[in-house]
Amino acid sequence: MSLFNSKLRYALCAAVDLAMQPAACACQSREIAARQHIPGPYLDQILASLKGASLVRSVRGAGGGYNLARSPERITVGDVVRAVLRSERLFSGAPDAALSVESPGATWVVRDFEERAETLLTQYLDGTTLADLVQRKSCVDDSLSMMPGI
Repeated sequence: MSLFNSKLRYALCAAVDLAMQPAACACQSREIAARQHIPGPYLDQILASLKGASLVRSVRGAGGGYNLARSPERITVGDVVRAVLRSERLFSGAPDAALSVESPGATWVVRDFEERAETLLTQYLDGTTLADLVQRKSCVDDSLSMMPGI
């Protein structure tokens, strides 16, 4: 299973979409689905996962919908990834406590590599916020607006 599968991509797109909205404005899932080209029922599942992780909150009633539970500067890509994966670890479960340098074959070397990759990727994901992605999207949008006809 790929780490950045469609479910995670959709979750990040929905989170960035919500981050781009005014904080006091609740967005209906069908509006997010239309803007981000996400199948509606699939988005509802994703929003439920994000809500369960306290990243988004739902607002009931007329004018209700979803908004971020915290500011975009305080929600990392890692938070969204862990909410969707429902795991603290990206690659596998808990590390093997009994694994040592004397483990047979290449087991220790491979496991050590996996742990290092997990650490580096986690640092990158936790060092990138939704605000960073919104800023990047704004830069791309600005660049595209200066290239009419392309």
